[in-house]
Amino acid sequence: MKFAFLIILLVYSISVYSQSKLKPGFDPEEYRTLLEITERTVDSSQYTQDIPYPFSCQRVFRSDSVGLNNRWDLWIRDDSVAIISIRGTIMRPDSWSENFYASMSPATGMLNLGNNKLFSYKLAKSNRASVHSGWLIGLAYIGPSIVEKINEYYTKGFKEYIILGHSQGGALTYFVTAYLNYLDFGTIPSDVKFKTYSSAPPKPGNLFFSYDYDFMTRGGWSIRVYNSEDWVPQTPISVQTLNDFATINPYSDRDSMVKNMNLLDKIIFGYITSKVKNSLDGSKDILKTYMGKDIFKASISKFLPKLTEPVMADDMYYYPCGVPVVLLASDDYFEYMKTHPQPSYLFENHLMEPYYYLLNKIYFEK
Repeated sequence: MKFAFLIILLVYSISVYSQSKLKPGFDPEEYRTLLEITERTVDSSQYTQDIPYPFSCQRVFRSDSVGLNNRWDLWIRDDSVAIISIRGTIMRPDSWSENFYASMSPATGMLNLGNNKLFSYKLAKSNRASVHSGWLIGLAYIGPSIVEKINEYYTKGFKEYIILGHSQGGALTYFVTAYLNYLDFGTIPSDVKFKTYSSAPPKPGNLFFSYDYDFMTRGGWSIRVYNSEDWVPQTPISVQTLNDFATINPYSDRDSMVKNMNLLDKIIFGYITSKVKNSLDGSKDILKTYMGKDIFKASISKFLPKLTEPVMADDMYYYPCGVPVVLLASDDYFEYMKTHPQPSYLFENHLMEPYYYLLNKIYFEK
């Protein structure tokens, strides 16, 4: 009887898994459709003619532009997979200020948005985890409406979601994914499944946020796609100090390293390591000031005057997240770019068309 029960349970588990439309890992066809959707997050006058419409999907919702001009769309795929598509940076100063506000804040805490609106969030378990302050503000304004739509569409039978974004939108996919996974039990149904595609994403937080996020999405449920010629995934500017290592490391216990040295070597070693430490700490403090307090005072507080300045973490060591998928540029790519000039020279390798070209060249051309 016990053996028969186990057989039934195994068959049921296989059946449930086979019914899932979402599969872990990078799917080039899936990502191509997502790029076609991403192109439609902007206003219709900005569409690229070379990127076709995603006819297997239909947009069913578009949020208002909120906070620092953040917006997201909800699309439904033919197989009933829902797609949360988060818009990236637009040519508005408030949208850019969200990127430039690049100090870090604790990955768990609360933001005071003003008018008695508090946004409580948890993006990691580790108390050493920190995240980009500007994109945290972006999450605060779009997160609640995403939760609302997930619950609404659950009643219509939608339980599988792709979380999608390019550029700033790609950074926000990390925040939305972590936020949804750490919501209190019962806030959204427990059987809702998420898969994340972060396209051309900047680095979202520090090393300990990355560890937590990659463990949470282990098994191929969060993909990071980037063009090898694109500089945006290399940002924000980052400084690793001697405090950004694991607890046990050679820099935290210099005494044990020098105990067998003679006096002169100890003096030289101590001088060099102290100078390195002070230089790194000084660079970190400069970034925290210019990209944190100064940007908040000069920009963020002007666009969101009722927002209380977020708590600042003592960290500026940004680290990437997600399973990497590199679209490696070849000679063909550079020839293509010569004949297909992009609207912005600075972002010519970052826009949708170069990504679409490389994807097709690498995965679909024989």
